[in-house]
Amino acid sequence: MSILIADSGGTKTDWALAEQSKSEIIKGTGLHPSYMTVDQIERYIREDIKIVPERIYFYGAGCHGDKPKSKITKALKKVFPLAKIDVMDDLTGAARAHLQNSEGIVALFGTGSICGRCKSGNIIERSASLGYAIGDEGSAADLGRSIIKAYFRRALDLETKELVEHFLVEKSYSDLMSRIYSSERPNRELAMVAGNILSNPLTVQLKELILVRFTEFIDTQLAMLVPSSDERIVCTGKVAIAHADILLEAMATRGLKKVNISRNIIEGLVRYHTA
Repeated sequence: MSILIADSGGTKTDWALAEQSKSEIIKGTGLHPSYMTVDQIERYIREDIKIVPERIYFYGAGCHGDKPKSKITKALKKVFPLAKIDVMDDLTGAARAHLQNSEGIVALFGTGSICGRCKSGNIIERSASLGYAIGDEGSAADLGRSIIKAYFRRALDLETKELVEHFLVEKSYSDLMSRIYSSERPNRELAMVAGNILSNPLTVQLKELILVRFTEFIDTQLAMLVPSSDERIVCTGKVAIAHADILLEAMATRGLKKVNISRNIIEGLVRYHTA
């Protein structure tokens, strides 16, 4: 049986075609049901996927709840009318990829952020992410927002200001605000600001900014789960991997030491569904 598995975030989708103990990874566009129509999602799927699977497991950001799941399912059905389709949220995907069927907490740091407690491959308790406009603490969108806020409110030291200014795509206030607020996907615009700036050697002030945002995640979202000091916590996602040392420092300051950073969600999902 040919199985198509998707790990989709606000910026990109990793697809894996698993067939006869082999798997092929395909890179595609992020498919977020909160910011895209069924027709848009369908169009991107058709552009990225050229095979016809029998079974589809789709794990995506924003796919917690019947309405967003239905939007993704409709788009997939239009492209693959004969396939059997399951749509789940990205937190479930991260938990299954990294914890498989064991117990623990998984924290996801991508364009957005969220965490949950997992048991036997299912999320039994989750934080309230609240999205990029209100929450998503420690995510790429949150970091981008924090950098922009500090830059335009003149809260950066000279070294950091020059670095930020050099890597901002839109350097004027009006141009950047127009780009973000007129965008169909403002969360991705904010994440791109963080990606462009934080992919360079970090200044002391930028390291402190990241530490503050990770700590805010721990004190708001992770605190909802009331983790014990010896509970296993797996952190994953591009932001967690890029700033692993700072994230581990933030966790340690809150007494959480059984923490590790993991990558390759899609490979873990292939193992989960083909074991």
